[in-house]
Amino acid sequence: MVAPLALDALSAALAVCCGFDTVYLGGGGLGYQRAVSEALLTATELAEACRAITERVDVAVVVDGGIGFGDAVHMTRTIRLLEQAEAAAVEIEDQVAPKRAHHHKGVEHLVSKDEMAGRIRAAREARKGDFPILIVRCNALSHESLDETLERLDAYTEAGAELLMTLPRTQEQFDAISRNTRVPLAAMTIGPGRPAAELLAAGYALSVDPMSATVLGFRALKAGYEGLRAGTGFGMSGAEVMEVIHEVGDVMGIETLYEVEARTTERAHYEK
Repeated sequence: MVAPLALDALSAALAVCCGFDTVYLGGGGLGYQRAVSEALLTATELAEACRAITERVDVAVVVDGGIGFGDAVHMTRTIRLLEQAEAAAVEIEDQVAPKRAHHHKGVEHLVSKDEMAGRIRAAREARKGDFPILIVRCNALSHESLDETLERLDAYTEAGAELLMTLPRTQEQFDAISRNTRVPLAAMTIGPGRPAAELLAAGYALSVDPMSATVLGFRALKAGYEGLRAGTGFGMSGAEVMEVIHEVGDVMGIETLYEVEARTTERAHYEK
């Protein structure tokens, strides 16, 4: 299963139109969208973003819950908020709380194996049902040996992880993790990444894409804004702009709203 980044309902609806049934609400992308960094997001903002998608789009949302916004107690409330927002899965990770903006530069600080296991148990106990599925991200390969990472993964599995995300950097790490883990694996892919067939054969059930919507949207908007400021437009005729606007309406399902109004508030218009 591949989950492209979708930070709002329109992006999620477009992903569905393109054939996806799962999207990824990434903390990094959402933090960039709000220009505050993932480190400064709140649990409420994350839950509201998830709810905005699930309210309008029939799609499974994998939510990046980060560190759970604190210790095990904070994790409990985060999971409950995301469960209420109908998240299909939540990814949590073993970084320190509060999260730091420097993680964007690759500077990460891990909590102990035991502390993370406590967060995982709290997350599992917080759920009222079987969802959201719990994905546990282990960042240890950037800081510890492969053997130490495998020990963490075993402890996280014992604590209740249902999928594991490990971010291997070498073929040796990739192979060792796929051989020595007991639950399905999740990958994070930036750009082309590994072929889906190779990931599936190695035990990976999910691949999330954390940056596509941010990168594609930023580049397109930048080019368009520059064209508008220069007075050259953004490469589309008026007719093409209207065509896109109609396509946006189709994707967001505006016809269903028209149908409701046609039976109610706009009924007189149609009976003329």
